[in-house]
Amino acid sequence: MIKSFLVGAIAGAAAMWFYGEQIREAVDDATSGVRTRAVESMHNVADTLQSVADTVDQGLTGTPPQQRVS
Repeated sequence: MIKSFLVGAIAGAAAMWFYGEQIREAVDDATSGVRTRAVESMHNVADTLQSVADTVDQGLTGTPPQQRVS
């Protein structure tokens, strides 16, 4: 069992040594759209949360919302 683990670890390390850059480029190419969509979604969530915070501030104080510094 330990021998199999060690052989697998050595084989994996050798594969990353020889093909690591190609693997990284393939993964980056495959996931670039996912990362872009995730960033856009996070910006939309931040805008929504800011709107909610402004609404709550206005409801609690009765005054128009002030600009927040991020």
